[in-house]
Amino acid sequence: MQRIYNNQVFSKFKKIRNITNNSKTVKRGDIFFAISGDIDNGNLYINEAILNGAGGIVSENKESLRVSDKNVQTFLVKNSRNSYAHACVEFFSRPSSDLQVCGITGTNGKTSVAHLLKEIWKKQNSGLIGTIETNFAGKKIPSSLTTPDSYQLNKFLKEMTRKKVKRVFIEVSSHALDMSRVDYIQFDSCIFTNLTRDHLDFHKTMGSYFGAKAKLFLQNLCKSSKKNKLAVINLDDKWGTKLIKLIGKKVNVVTYSLKDRKADFYIEDIYKEDQKSNLFIKSGNKEYKIETFLFGEHNFQNILASFSYSIMKGLDIEEIQKRIKNYKGAPGRLQRIRNTELEIFIDYAHTPDALKKSIISLKKHFPDKNIIVLFGCGGNRDIGKREKMGAVAEKFADKIVVTSDNPRFESPKVIINHIYEGFKGDKRKPKKTIVNRKEAISWSIRNMKRSEVLLIAGKGHEAYQAINGTNFKFSDYNEVKKCLKIIN
Repeated sequence: MQRIYNNQVFSKFKKIRNITNNSKTVKRGDIFFAISGDIDNGNLYINEAILNGAGGIVSENKESLRVSDKNVQTFLVKNSRNSYAHACVEFFSRPSSDLQVCGITGTNGKTSVAHLLKEIWKKQNSGLIGTIETNFAGKKIPSSLTTPDSYQLNKFLKEMTRKKVKRVFIEVSSHALDMSRVDYIQFDSCIFTNLTRDHLDFHKTMGSYFGAKAKLFLQNLCKSSKKNKLAVINLDDKWGTKLIKLIGKKVNVVTYSLKDRKADFYIEDIYKEDQKSNLFIKSGNKEYKIETFLFGEHNFQNILASFSYSIMKGLDIEEIQKRIKNYKGAPGRLQRIRNTELEIFIDYAHTPDALKKSIISLKKHFPDKNIIVLFGCGGNRDIGKREKMGAVAEKFADKIVVTSDNPRFESPKVIINHIYEGFKGDKRKPKKTIVNRKEAISWSIRNMKRSEVLLIAGKGHEAYQAINGTNFKFSDYNEVKKCLKIIN
């Protein structure tokens, strides 16, 4: 057994066939990294990895490395996740060094900003890695995680370099940052959208949650070998202002705001014209006009973030204007159902703040219509946000349909009861419970009036429903389409 630094593993072997953290995929000569997780412990599978032919074992657990097979090299490191991330980067020959890498983090807006930037930089052969998909060079691969495992992430980046991709936009989740998935990635830019309550089942406190997000800037970006590093931060968010102070002068910080004239980029005025909004953005003594068919302050913030980044990176203003004007939005992000006289929207909003912003956006866009919100909450996740989402729905919507989301291993009825704890008994706001999500969608569409707007929130782009360990095929969008077909 050798005690080594996290970043020394790769250099200990003359030739490595492959590296993995899954003992079942180990083949002869592979290096197996034993990683402890919340659900499972990789150290329990070291013997299986050896039986499958592992040529080396890496762990942070000294006792687990006392294996009997003398032919297997074993290495003790301080942090297995960090060591694994470094080995993945080296195995794929440091692909992020050959790309312009922009990391996007925040509770809400990551996907919208990433997809909008992919569109804005389309002509420049850009790539995208995020919640919905990995997308580059005409290739689209559905995602199972917002930020992939270190191995898959670096594999994607390597493929992008081979396809002559120059720039990639990566959605970086707080889980990925805590689990070292993006360690040793050479970022040149990072964007912070906002921070509101979410994932407290994992992070426990908002301070810890912020600490995970801040790591992208204070460690990943600041320690990157890239030159002219850039941090783009939302000045309207209190956590954003805290992040700015922590970064100091370590990298160039550019701010954006809907209202604060002290920001480097802020919206001077918004002029609505039919279904289109004209945004007048000020930066110093310059003013830019941006036309968009997206609506809602959260969308305007996402546009500001993408616009600020693109201007700072030197993209032609006419190209930016054209791409934003033509952009229809990311799948499942306040996505309008087309080819129907009914106003139906599907949105990924699954936090109190996101739900509030989506409802308010619809109320402002349709001032003469009542808003129906259909939503639930995920099981085995932050219980505390359930009643908060109930309170938001009752305060801002006109009618409420409570249903199941991804219950996972919890009872949907128990989750719904938690949501109801947020209701204050406002009898002017009708409430209905339909546990089965398919039936809830069908009932809501069949009973909605032309004077109403239906917001189906929580799952957005997802094509499954997680129930008792099984992901059943399910899509809000498809269910809406089926229902409309029957009605018509």
